[in-house]
Amino acid sequence: MNPISDAQAPDTDKDALRYGVVIRPPVYRLDARAFVCSQLLHVDREALAEEGVTVVADGNFVGVVATSHEAARRAAARLPLRWSTPDRDATAVGPAATDARLRRDYQWPGRLAWGAEPDWVIADFIDGGLRLAGPVASTERLRGELACLLESDPQRIHIDGDAEAGLGRQGSDDAAADAALLARAIGRPVAVRLDPDPYARDAEALARARRLRVSGTADGDDFRVDDDLGYVSVPPLALWLTGRLTENLLRDPDAAALQFTFVQESFLDEVAAALGEDPVALRLRHIKDPRGRQLLKSVADQAAWDHPVENDGGADLVRGRGVAYSHRPSESGDAGSGTRSAWIADVEVNTVTGGVRLSRLVAGQDAGADGPLRPLLDATPLRDTLERKLLGLPSSPPPADDWAAPADRKLPAWRPSSPPARRDAPGTPALSEGVDLSPAVAVVANALYDATGVRFRSPPFSPARVRAALEERARPGKRRWWWAGALAVTGLLATLWPFRPSIAPVARPAANLYSAETIERGRLVAEAGDCAVCHTAEGGTVNLGGRPFETPFGTLYSTNLTPDPDTGIGNWSFAAFERAMREGIGRDGRHLYPAFPYTDFAKISDTDMQALYAYLMAQPAVAAPAAQNELRFPFNIRSMMAGWNLLFHDPAPFKPDPSRSAQWNRGAYLFEGAGHCGACHTPRNLFGAEKGGDARLSGALVDGWEAPALTAASRSPAGWTEQSLFEYLRTGRSDAHGVAGGPMAPVVAGLAELPEDDVRAIAHYVATQMDAPLSDPAQSERAAAVVAASRAAPVGQEAGQRVFEGACAACHENGTATFTSAKQALALNTNLHSQRPDNVIQSILGGVHAEGVAGAGEMPAFVHSLSDRQIVDLVQYLRARFAPGETPWKEVGKTVADLRREHDQQ
Repeated sequence: MNPISDAQAPDTDKDALRYGVVIRPPVYRLDARAFVCSQLLHVDREALAEEGVTVVADGNFVGVVATSHEAARRAAARLPLRWSTPDRDATAVGPAATDARLRRDYQWPGRLAWGAEPDWVIADFIDGGLRLAGPVASTERLRGELACLLESDPQRIHIDGDAEAGLGRQGSDDAAADAALLARAIGRPVAVRLDPDPYARDAEALARARRLRVSGTADGDDFRVDDDLGYVSVPPLALWLTGRLTENLLRDPDAAALQFTFVQESFLDEVAAALGEDPVALRLRHIKDPRGRQLLKSVADQAAWDHPVENDGGADLVRGRGVAYSHRPSESGDAGSGTRSAWIADVEVNTVTGGVRLSRLVAGQDAGADGPLRPLLDATPLRDTLERKLLGLPSSPPPADDWAAPADRKLPAWRPSSPPARRDAPGTPALSEGVDLSPAVAVVANALYDATGVRFRSPPFSPARVRAALEERARPGKRRWWWAGALAVTGLLATLWPFRPSIAPVARPAANLYSAETIERGRLVAEAGDCAVCHTAEGGTVNLGGRPFETPFGTLYSTNLTPDPDTGIGNWSFAAFERAMREGIGRDGRHLYPAFPYTDFAKISDTDMQALYAYLMAQPAVAAPAAQNELRFPFNIRSMMAGWNLLFHDPAPFKPDPSRSAQWNRGAYLFEGAGHCGACHTPRNLFGAEKGGDARLSGALVDGWEAPALTAASRSPAGWTEQSLFEYLRTGRSDAHGVAGGPMAPVVAGLAELPEDDVRAIAHYVATQMDAPLSDPAQSERAAAVVAASRAAPVGQEAGQRVFEGACAACHENGTATFTSAKQALALNTNLHSQRPDNVIQSILGGVHAEGVAGAGEMPAFVHSLSDRQIVDLVQYLRARFAPGETPWKEVGKTVADLRREHDQQ
């Protein structure tokens, strides 16, 4: 996910450590008992040898190893491979029977998640044994699987893992196996990056590992499994790809108990719902074991089961309660001495974000003759366990509108040494500290149904998955094609119709109507969209409107975005707000002008749109009437926008590109949606719409400032890289390019509020638009050459040189002609290499003031201390000296005069 610099590698034995990246087959998936995979036909192992890259191929497993993570990623993208196309898989669950039995299908994924957060797994072979370090659970099962993969003795495999055994397997096991294969192949320690690419794809490929079809009579008295296809445990993918998988690795009694309890208890809950019977009463009717009945009654009494959960948490919170019971026979098979467990859980679901919180848990356990009766267990550690192992897991793959961005982990310190004594993590998927966790997944699934009305027939219950299920339930049902066509025609006519109906005003939502989680998500959306930048006048109150926007059609003024009911959006319902954001239609039915970039905001997801509304409605309300727009006829006729929308507006939401990485899709979502970056960086046509084709992102003039091209046509003398883009967007400056000034400064200030991973995602997406590499070792050499070429004073620019030495040199030369006390070499400033002088002139007249952007620097304004003639001489001197390879700018005097008038009017 994140580019990792070599600076993050440990100093000790840095030369020995290598970085690995695996390349998965173009097609691979586990569907029940069929593993479908493209076959590797050819790999050119020597193609990258000159770059110091080692290619490792074993069956259908392919990986590359290099001296840095970035080099390995580049090599993986360029490695020539040829794969076969796999045969179509015909495996499917058998047809449904036609009798009156109630039937349901359930699934258990091979991976509950790709991982908890981006991290590293390091493998090394020392003294003939394997040593692993990273977010891996040190379990006997993983040790045996690695031994089979490496054809090694399990006693020679040592795992220094800092993770605990989960309720299901995660991608860290796959990363461990990948690192082990690569390290053995090259005879050096290898670090493998655990992140969504490829491990989220692995989780998706293994999502249908086990499928069960169960049935029962309408009263639930007769329960049976009709079909059980797939595997209880899915070993690391490397075992499947290398062909070393053995049948014994597919068995796991503890995991089987957890999965069977999930299916059985979920089905009983569905039977209770179908009968309209209380779920606890139904279970008491079916449990024949007296001790089990006693335990469930005790837990139900303690949980006050007879008192329903109250839903009073606000507009975005719903609550529910679920029950689950399990009875595991002892190892001898004696049910009377087995372990009985009864759990009742209360959950709180955020319907906007999909977040699930386990608000209360009451659990009891009776081990029969094998242990004590514990009608009440300590719920706190159990609740924490479920939060970590079930509810806190990320989605696979992460959705483009996911704001969950955990802190990145650097490489752990690594020193070659003899393996320590073997330590196995206590517990199995169904056990933790002697407590049977078999009911854990079912109790949450049943509580989720009680809260939302949505039945989850497979884990995990990640926020994105819960949110998607709630959105699916809210969509209208499927209609006949002709009805859908009629709706499309109706929608087209409504778009063409110049007069749209108003939406009735509502009372301002209460400040506590939405949860803090939803409001915080909305704040991040607002920061990504720079709402306050456009809706705040110079020196005015935040979001009060009044900022002027000069357009070829006249002047527009931003409006009051606070929840004031009379002059702001306080009486706007969410439907009215969403219509404005997606269609450009105000609450009163009037068309909005595309200076308000609804053309981009339409791509914001439903969840983020709801969160943004919640955030804005939670802000202080301030009365401020909107300024009157000053548009020329006929552009002041708003109804004309109906035709404009038909020609130039696509209201379709953002759709991720499945062929791209999760990071690319996240960056595209932020860039093209809330960030509305193209609104400034793309030129407009005669109608004020963004141009397409080659003109897209080719640069434009906005508010007297040039928004440079974000394509390969960039004028940067040193060339952009993904890493330098990230530094610029995150800090407001780049040594090889310049500082953020003008309209870009508040953009960087807003990005500073976003998680680092989001800024990296934007940089990654922009880099692909510019064909920029992840990094470029030659960039510093090019930069040094550009700076060296600027040392000589240009001939014929004496007047400008005098102005420079008197007003600029103290900061911008600091005794040398290379790098400056302003921390920026002028020769590398992209503005001086542009085809237009506007940004240079604007910086001289108004200075550089990057409020909220630490480290971007400050430059005083010279609008009152330098004359037009002096500024013209200075600008021509700067161009001639610091961009000697560029042609002189034309009409500099006219541009200075025009921009000075704008400054005088401010």
